[in-house]
Amino acid sequence: MGQLTKFKVEGKGMGMRIDAVAGKHTIAIDEPESFGGKDSAIDPLSTLLSSLIACENVMAQLIAQEMKFDLQGITFDVEGHLDVAGLMGDLSVKPYFQQVKVKAVIETSESQERIEELRKSVDLRCPVFRTMKDAGIPIENLWTKAEVTV
Repeated sequence: MGQLTKFKVEGKGMGMRIDAVAGKHTIAIDEPESFGGKDSAIDPLSTLLSSLIACENVMAQLIAQEMKFDLQGITFDVEGHLDVAGLMGDLSVKPYFQQVKVKAVIETSESQERIEELRKSVDLRCPVFRTMKDAGIPIENLWTKAEVTV
């Protein structure tokens, strides 16, 4: 077995908002007014999607070094599709993302074939991606090469 690492977050909730602390870092999460919050911070589901692309970015950086891949930058666009009826008590509807779509544009001198090799390795090793995928959430993950501008 490898090295087991503990992650800990504490938080205090007031209304729909929570102020969370992880080590020396803080994050505020709230709901929009349409969900009873004050829209004072990012919402929980957008936070989850942000965690997904942040984790994919970290893993891409690590794996690119291992592969000797020329990774100059990545731009992500991620969408999650959810039927809010499940959140509101309709037990016949899943209360989680029914689909997630990730589009990544890779700044690199590498071929699309190498980009795909990098993506596949990231998909296998990214903890947030794997948590969602292994939970049965369909994830479409499309990585393409950035167009060169002169």
